[in-house]
Amino acid sequence: MSPALPKRILVIQDTATTLLLRPILAAEGYESLETNSGDEAWEWLKSYPIDLAIVETSLGGFDGIELVRQIRAEKLGDGLPVLMLTFKTEITDKIAAFEVGVDDYLIKPFQPQELIYRIRLLVSRRQKAAASRTPRATRGRIVALFGTKGGVGRTTIGVNLAVAMQRRAHLKIAMFDADFFFGDMALHLNLSPTRTILDLAQRIDQLDQELVDRVMAQHSSGVRVLLSPRNPEDVEAIGPSDIERLLDFLTASYDYVIVDCQTSYDERTLMILEKADTILLVIKPEVGCVKNMAVFSELAVKLGLSFEKKIHIVLNRAGSKSGISPKEIERIFRRQIRFQVGSGGNA
Repeated sequence: MSPALPKRILVIQDTATTLLLRPILAAEGYESLETNSGDEAWEWLKSYPIDLAIVETSLGGFDGIELVRQIRAEKLGDGLPVLMLTFKTEITDKIAAFEVGVDDYLIKPFQPQELIYRIRLLVSRRQKAAASRTPRATRGRIVALFGTKGGVGRTTIGVNLAVAMQRRAHLKIAMFDADFFFGDMALHLNLSPTRTILDLAQRIDQLDQELVDRVMAQHSSGVRVLLSPRNPEDVEAIGPSDIERLLDFLTASYDYVIVDCQTSYDERTLMILEKADTILLVIKPEVGCVKNMAVFSELAVKLGLSFEKKIHIVLNRAGSKSGISPKEIERIFRRQIRFQVGSGGNA
């Protein structure tokens, strides 16, 4: 079993302070992301789960006060603790920091013991606040996207659906890249995968909100993303029961869990399809897609999946000049196409 995930601290300080902090934090088991750039700090805050930020008030064009203001305005990090570590000693500077949402203020030079004590206190407060949140009264819903063949635009539709729901309906949305061998959700969302579902599958008996939050990536829209394994050889370590337990956990925390399924019928995928509240069956107006739709329809009958209640056909590239018309597809399968996504090109 892999070791426990280290707590991650974002350090936005001058070079001298960063070099001083690095061994102090490492000795306490903290992983640090270090920068003196406001732009880079902002990208890390959007892309990585961060447990605490140590911020300087100003660094050659960087405004720490404004950064904290943005963090609070965008609600990044779900109550991210911020420790202002600075040379500024004036009371007006302290007040300005606290007014924008800084949690603690420590003046340089500092004693390492005091710094570590303050860090532990801030991280502990955040953990207790998360643990005390009122449980969700209702279970979230699972929306699974399945393509009758590769290249139908399944992931693109899923990503856009999740981001739109997050931004327009202000819901809590999670995405799960369940295309375990060829998933490219990270590429679609411009995320750098650091943790994946493998990190949770290896600790399936230790699931808690802190662990799940640390593994899931965060998109700039606010959508949280559970990424697929980076190495194909790791996929077999993930069983159907692991996925079922993860989905149960995610639906307790999110309004919707959007699952991008692989185009195969292995046990993992079948479990997701059976557990889903809604299945979006993505097709294109091509012979291969329509032929494979017949195979899916037969499987749906065997699994007791209803086209009337659960499965909704999504026709991508509708209006293409070539291919089978929507009316012909509906006539062949006697199924209504519930959603059509227009073609963005000339084909």
